[in-house]
Amino acid sequence: MVLYSESDITKKKKTIISHSKYLINLLPQVFRTEGDMVKFDPSKILNSLVKETTLNIKDANHITELVVRRIISSGIKFLSGPHIREIVCSILSEQHFENERKLYTRIGMPLMDYEELLEHGIDEMTYNYMNPEMIHHWAANRISNEYALLRILNSEESEAHLYGDIHIHMLPYFDLRPFCQEWDSRLILERGLPPMVSRAYLNRSGPASNLRMAVAQLARWLGMIQSEFSGSLGYNYITTFLAPYAKDLNDEEIEECMQFFIFEINQTFSSKRGRFPFISISCLPTVPSFLYDIPAIGPYGKIIGKYGEYEEECLELFNALNNVYLKGDYNGKSFIFPRQEIKINKQWIKDFEPEYLKLIEELSIKRSPYFSNMCSNRISDKNLNFLKYINRGTLQSVSLNLPRYSYMSDDEDDCLKIIDEKMELCSRILLKKRDLINRRLKTGHLPLCRGNIDGKPIFKLEEQNLSISFIGLNETVKSLTEFELHEDDHSYNLGKKILEYMATKCALMSERDNVHYCLSEHPSDISSKRLARLDLKHFSKKAIPLNNGIYTKSSHLRYNAEIPLFERIKKEGEFHPIIKGKTISYLPLRGKKSDIKGLWELTQNICLNTNTSYFIYNFEDIYP
Repeated sequence: MVLYSESDITKKKKTIISHSKYLINLLPQVFRTEGDMVKFDPSKILNSLVKETTLNIKDANHITELVVRRIISSGIKFLSGPHIREIVCSILSEQHFENERKLYTRIGMPLMDYEELLEHGIDEMTYNYMNPEMIHHWAANRISNEYALLRILNSEESEAHLYGDIHIHMLPYFDLRPFCQEWDSRLILERGLPPMVSRAYLNRSGPASNLRMAVAQLARWLGMIQSEFSGSLGYNYITTFLAPYAKDLNDEEIEECMQFFIFEINQTFSSKRGRFPFISISCLPTVPSFLYDIPAIGPYGKIIGKYGEYEEECLELFNALNNVYLKGDYNGKSFIFPRQEIKINKQWIKDFEPEYLKLIEELSIKRSPYFSNMCSNRISDKNLNFLKYINRGTLQSVSLNLPRYSYMSDDEDDCLKIIDEKMELCSRILLKKRDLINRRLKTGHLPLCRGNIDGKPIFKLEEQNLSISFIGLNETVKSLTEFELHEDDHSYNLGKKILEYMATKCALMSERDNVHYCLSEHPSDISSKRLARLDLKHFSKKAIPLNNGIYTKSSHLRYNAEIPLFERIKKEGEFHPIIKGKTISYLPLRGKKSDIKGLWELTQNICLNTNTSYFIYNFEDIYP
């Protein structure tokens, strides 16, 4: 730490600290972080207190005097900047300057914690692997976490997160990065890589001339841009937008390019930490009607007709991708990332049954793809203007600890009042994030996101959701009614009432603040475990996590609940139209993996006869 040099304030104000030779001789030498050693200068403490904490001169003098007395009385021979700051913070606390102490404190981690990390690592997430970058990432996260809690968020907001009333997702990146983003692949296909004029040292390649180069540029864009995001990235309608590049290629050539695409993404490890990039690509067997008349971008970024002219190529790409996922890698291992998302609608179920059956075969052998049910009225992009790029995302997500609010309340109405208060708290946090990212864009901290095309930015704050998600609806109604969601009609209807209240609240706050708050499901293992653990500690007599000490995710029914599968699907699906943001259902299919015909019939039934908008089959015995 470097203490500040003498300021104009101290030149004008007389300090009560003597600078006599006698006093200086009693004070130790100070090691500086720059690598040299200097004589102790009390005025540097005084000046830094005034500058960093806004203490008045009188109080700053008093604190400085107490610090000097303590150092002299201790007989310390050598000091460092961090040591001095620890002493100052201790005295600020003793003198009841708690807010000033927070402003003056250092952020970091104990030596023993870092040594433990070096020697043994940390199993932080499922998809991490140990490498030097991950260690540096985790250590830096500790600093970013503390900075967000001490400097960006106020005491109420910080305490709400730390105590477990809410969970702020990706807190280490709160001060610098947006959360998730879905990119329009046409941005890269038409403009090249990067798609906009960027920094002088980053060379630019023109639009791709063929399919292999096109998928290479798409994969590399995700590798480049992920350093400016904290969460998932992806492409929508990938088979449609790549279709013009597949014209006149045979099946083998197309599959080879798709295999290259998947490997290129999978092997692009994140520059920000040692883990697989969380990337998804959405695929469909044909061109959706709302894209028929949209100009088609082909080799060299040129317009070559309209996308409706490339239905055959779209299907060939769809089949090729399915074959790649079915085969897996060189050793037959499934591809976890990029995550394959399959779109289904009523007409496609009839027209492309053989292709979907091939998918079900993949599902029965490898990992399940994710299914996006476009039969549901909830999921429709037909009203979007695809004559321009469609880039959209979530700026930040904050989760509500719903079970806790039921423990704190006297009845159902009281619980809704607490939910209202906590949603207002979330809105203040989310607005802070929006303001921060707006400033980061202006100052150039997000150089790629800041880029523009024809004067229009590629990343727009107005296209970002502010997500309010939630944990443990099932435990909430259990606490209030003594029954879980699937056990009683009143409990189930109460669950719907709570979701409707939150969705309405999001809409009202959106209109008030002129931003887009969005009620979403964020089924995170980390937040489900953390909030349940904190409630077991702070509400030990009331807390009821029902999944081995983990809260049930979002609006899900308890994973191991004894309930017929299709009834589970319908009940969870009824919640999806209420939740305007992302939703997902994990459907347990233990022992049913080999029944391809039965799986296809179930998939059709889900899409045609339920409101389930997004789902994945789970063949494991554990809660995903």
